[in-house]
This record gives sequence, C-alpha cells and structure tokens, in this order.
Amino acid sequence: MMTLLHYLRLILGILSIMLIVMACQPEQAAVIVEITQAPSQPRVIYVTPTQEPTAIPTVSIISPTPSPTPSLTPSPTPDIAAREAQCSAVLTTLYTQASELCLGEASGAFCNGGIAPYAEPQGRISAALAQSGALVEAGVLDLVQTSPLLTDNSGGVVWMRLQQATTLNALLVGDVTVRDTTPPDGGFDPWLSFVVETGGEVNCNTAPRSAFIAQGPYGAIASFVVNGVSLDLGGTVVIQTIGEETHFTALEGRSRLTVFGTSRDFYAGEQVNIPYADGTFARPSGNAPPPIPLTFSEIRNLPIVLLDRPVLLPQPGLVRTINRTNMRSEPDEEAQLLFQVPSEEPLSILGQNPEESWYHVRLGNGETGWMRSDLVDGTVGEVNSSYAATPVPPQRLGAGANRAIVAAAQGGNLREAPDVSFRVLATLPETTEVELIARSPYSPWVKVDTGTQVGWMALITLETKSVIQFLPIEYDVPLPLGPTPTPVFEFGGGHAYPDPSGGS
Repeated sequence: MMTLLHYLRLILGILSIMLIVMACQPEQAAVIVEITQAPSQPRVIYVTPTQEPTAIPTVSIISPTPSPTPSLTPSPTPDIAAREAQCSAVLTTLYTQASELCLGEASGAFCNGGIAPYAEPQGRISAALAQSGALVEAGVLDLVQTSPLLTDNSGGVVWMRLQQATTLNALLVGDVTVRDTTPPDGGFDPWLSFVVETGGEVNCNTAPRSAFIAQGPYGAIASFVVNGVSLDLGGTVVIQTIGEETHFTALEGRSRLTVFGTSRDFYAGEQVNIPYADGTFARPSGNAPPPIPLTFSEIRNLPIVLLDRPVLLPQPGLVRTINRTNMRSEPDEEAQLLFQVPSEEPLSILGQNPEESWYHVRLGNGETGWMRSDLVDGTVGEVNSSYAATPVPPQRLGAGANRAIVAAAQGGNLREAPDVSFRVLATLPETTEVELIARSPYSPWVKVDTGTQVGWMALITLETKSVIQFLPIEYDVPLPLGPTPTPVFEFGGGHAYPDPSGGS
C-alpha cells in the first residue's frame, strides 16, 4: 500500500512539473479593451489578464462621435461658389426687372418692382399694389411691408416717391415695413411722419441687409419725421432698425437729426444710432449721440443702381482737406489734375490704393478723384475697398444701361468735342437712340455712338435713365474757346460744370 508519504511525494512532483511548464510558456501581452457604449459611470479600460479596472485620465478620453441629427439648416458644402453664383443671378434678375418696371416713374406713388408686398388697407388697394409694376397713390396707403430678398427666387423691392408734404424718394429693399403715423386730424398731408422697421441679413454673401434708403431732391432739403426723429435730409441716408436702435447712415451729402430738441449734423461716411426702449420705434428713449464712422457691413451690397439718383457707397469716416489740395484722376502725382480743392472741405472716402498713401474721395457735388492721404485729416474707420486704379462704377441694369434717346424736337447736334464752339458732325432726328460712352471733364456733355458715328452731345438734348456721373470721364479732349466756370464743391452747389443753358 502506498503510504501517506508516498502521496505527498507524488503531489509535489506533479506541482513541480506544472511550474516548469508554466515557466516555459511565453508571457501574455496586456490587451487594452475600450468600452464603446456611453456608460453612465466614468469610462474605464480593462487590462488583461488581471481584469482589474483602472481609471483613464480625463484628458485622454476621446468621446465617441454622436450620430448626426436632422437639421433645417444645410451643412456647408464644397459648392459654396455655385450657391453664391445662383444667389447673384436671382438678385440680378430681380433688380433688372424692377428697374424696367419702376425707374423713372411718377412721383406721389408707391411702385412695386418685386414680389407682392403686404399693404393696408387690405382689399382693392392692396391687391392693386401686388401687381408687378403697379403704381398706387401714396396718400391711399397706410402701411407697406416688403418681403425678404431671395423669397421665392425674388424678393421685395418697392419705390416710395412723395411730393406733397415733403419731396422724398425712397427705396425699400428686402424685409422692410413702413407705416404712416401722421396725425389724421391735424390737417397734415400723409407720410409727413412714419415709422420704419427693417429685418436682418440674408444668408447670401452677395445680398444686402434689408434697408429703407431715403433720398432728398438734389441741392435741397427734405424734412419729415421718421421713428420719432426729425430728419432734415440733405442727400441720401440709409435707415435700418438693428436691435433696439435705429441706424441713420449717410451715403451722400449732409443731413441733420433732431431728437428732444438736440440736433446732430452728419456727413456721408458717418452714422448716428438712436436708442429705443419699447420695441415700437415710435419714440426714442434718449438723445442723438455724436456721429461715428459708418458700419460698412450694414450697407454692403446695397443696389445703388436702383436709386433715382445713384450714389457710390462711402467707406467709414469723414476727412477734410488740411490746405488747398490737388485732386487727381489716379493715385499718382503725375496723373491728370482735376481740381484744387479749398481747405476744410469735407470729403467722403470711397477707397484707397494698396499702399494706403492715396484716398479715392468724393466731393460734396458728387465729383470723385484721388488725394494724398497725408493731405487730409479726420476720423477714418477700416477702409474695405482697395484698388490701384480708378474702378468703373456700376451702371443701370436692363434697357436703361448706357442708352439715351434724342429728345429735342428740332433734333440734336453731334459735335466733334463737348462744347458749342466745336464743329457739328451731324444732326440726329428726335427719338434717335444712341449709346453713351463717356462724359466731358468740363461740361454737361456726353460722348455717344450712333452706330455710324462717334461724337459729343449736350445732355439737354437727350433723355436717359443712365447714371451720367458713373460714365468714365474722357480727359483727352480739346478745351473750349471760352473759359470754363469755377467749380463749386459743396453738396447742393451744382456740379463742377454748369447747368445746361441753351443750344447744342
């Protein structure tokens, strides 16, 4: 029989053999296993073969990517350029159609150039304004609300032209509501006082922010009350409600705001922000603060060619000439000398050259040119436009672009240079259509192409919707025999050339 001692020896032998076998086995590598579910407890890893949990430092945890959730706003795609091109095409079509429908139409009425606006009173009057190109007398309307741009591949574009209480031309672009608040029992004409509210930006880089653009008659003041503010309009001003403020931004000329008896003058390139408290924009909650350089993002892309009197968009700020200063055709001291501008003359900035040594400026009378930046002084914000040579301004869209018709009953003379002292090349019959090429540097004459001849005609003999001041100036023309008049530079003083006074 096997004794207990023999059993113990057998067991010890077996254990020794097992230990030798285990020692000869290769070491098992530690395997990191990461939990893929989102546990309620802090995430841990398990390291085999110990099976003991070890916490992971927070900085090393990589959160699982959540599944995408549905969104009404599409994510950006690489084809952003195509989307912007489509946006531009829609706006160009809208602006072109609106120009054809409403430019040059009668005063004293609203003209609808875009999608049907909401109007009050509802019924026959609002239905009439809904028609494209419709003209509805301003006095019968109490409220007009236009649609945001790019609505149904169109948008709201309405002209508001007043001629009774005040002579005012205005353009509603995008999401704009204008409401007549003139006291009905005070014996006042309609629209002497009104409230404007505007929407925000459109999700398209080429679309402007919604705006109400008010424009007074050239060389005169239009006075009215808007959003509880007395405005003496001496040029062109953009009115926008942003947050709890109404922003008055001057594009042209000099205007004056009066709030609670306190007045502020502001020039092209400046803006005044008026505060409100109750959200109705009917009564300001404080006085008018001092003007500041305009916020360019608020006026970027405004369709200036739709205005009855188009004006180039100014850059932020206002400068004045330090002394009598030369204004030239290009940013170069050897370029054509246009004018010598008196000292202390206010100027709006349109752009600058890449070296920032010259400003492209506009005088009060609308004439533009270049001045050295060290010869002017003032407050200038960030200039958004930079170019090495004078850019060609935009022209009207559609049939009104660079076209004119002879309007003189006796016909219009085509001359070899822009003055009556030069030889007549031909006499064009009334209703003859011509193409506008350029304008004179010293007289209200334009260079035209008849299809068979090129020459110069006096503006007084032509009818056109083109923007004459946006035509390029042809400097290389002979001077007239007589002296040219001294230019007046301030706004309202006339152009650098005199008004036409008679024959061609």
